[in-house]
Amino acid sequence: MTAILQWTALAACVICTLWRFPAMRQGRNRGLFWAFAMATVSVALSIPAIYVSVDGLLGGVNIANVILRLSLFTVFFLLASKVAAAYNSPLARRMIRGPVGLAVLILCSAGIWITYFASDLHGSSPGLTLFAEQPSVRAYAWFGKLYLAYAALCTVFPTWRAASSGRPLLDRAAAMSLCAGFVLVFAASLVQMTPWEDPPQLLGILSFASILLVTAGLAMVWISFIRRPTAL
Repeated sequence: MTAILQWTALAACVICTLWRFPAMRQGRNRGLFWAFAMATVSVALSIPAIYVSVDGLLGGVNIANVILRLSLFTVFFLLASKVAAAYNSPLARRMIRGPVGLAVLILCSAGIWITYFASDLHGSSPGLTLFAEQPSVRAYAWFGKLYLAYAALCTVFPTWRAASSGRPLLDRAAAMSLCAGFVLVFAASLVQMTPWEDPPQLLGILSFASILLVTAGLAMVWISFIRRPTAL
């Protein structure tokens, strides 16, 4: 089940990236294109077979995991900023692009690099499961999830408000899909940041289902934009 979701999510991200490429070349909404492109990188590196191959080419020291984490940070920074603007939420936009949001992003990015270099990570391991007992690796994972949880939480309320509004049906469906996706991101990140035992299959389903929901929501937003120009 998890493998099906992984490859489906990757296909969805690739399709959306190719879909947005012509508009990006014309200088329209380049941020959305790069969000999809970085999402494609992140999802691809989340698939063990791809991860091991790529990391092997990079020296087999799990630098591919750092690329995955920082790509996800980029995705969530760009998407959360777009969602906040699209759903007219100055507070959410400030919490992402303002001093607090940038401080959280810088802190988590620095934490990723510091804990990576503090760990012994020789030998490619998807999800760093072979090194999970190292305290620095646990801290690394914590920093990786903190920013995702923060950015997702900032977008839940604007999308929920839009889904509950009197907007056209397609707009409300898009907002509900985005809201559900961000809720799943927050939930999965929160579980992984706690000392509870992580159920890997459940977390995998939550993570990749959230990608599909967010991708579907953005696709519906763009269809609505084509039919009736909006703020996005």
